[in-house]
Amino acid sequence: MGKKHSKNLAKVQSMVDGTYGGKIQSGYDGEVEPVRKVGDSWLDSDGTPWEQKDGYKVKGRLATSDITHQSWDNKCSGCEKLVTKPWDKDTHKADGRCYHCQLNYEMDLQFDKPVRWFAYRRLKELQNMKSIEKDMEQWIDEKHKMLEQNPFDMTVANALANGEVEMTINKNMK
Repeated sequence: MGKKHSKNLAKVQSMVDGTYGGKIQSGYDGEVEPVRKVGDSWLDSDGTPWEQKDGYKVKGRLATSDITHQSWDNKCSGCEKLVTKPWDKDTHKADGRCYHCQLNYEMDLQFDKPVRWFAYRRLKELQNMKSIEKDMEQWIDEKHKMLEQNPFDMTVANALANGEVEMTINKNMK
C-alpha cells in the first residue's frame, strides 16, 4: 500500500511542478447523460443503438429488430409452425404456407370453390408467364448486345471468296 501511495504522490507532485508528461484533467466538461426509463431506446453520438433495461442498458437492440432471421421468423400462415424443411421453404417462398397447409388450401379451393380455384390457378400461371417474359427480354437484350459488338465473323467468308481455302476433300486410303 505504501508503494502505490508514493506513486500517486509522485504523480501529483510532478503535476504541481509542471513536469508531468501526461494529460491533466481538471474537471469534467460535457453533457450529463439523461436519466432513462426502462424500455427507452436511443442512438448515441456514434449512431450505436441502445435500449434501457431494468438496472442496465443493452447495446445494439434497435439495429437487430428489423433483421429477418430465417429459422424463427418464417412461420406458416396456416398452422403457425416454423418453416424448416426444404419443401416447406420452397412452398413458403411462393405462397406463405408450409407444404401441407398449401396442399390443404388448394384441395379446399379445388373441391369446394371451383371458380376461386380457376382464378387462383390462372393467377399463378400469369405470374409464371411474367417471370418467363422477363427472362426472355433479358436473353434478347444480351443477344442484341453481342450482335452490336461483332455481328458477323467475316474471316471464313472472305477466305472462301478470295479462293484461299482448298475445297477438295482428302481421303486416307491405306
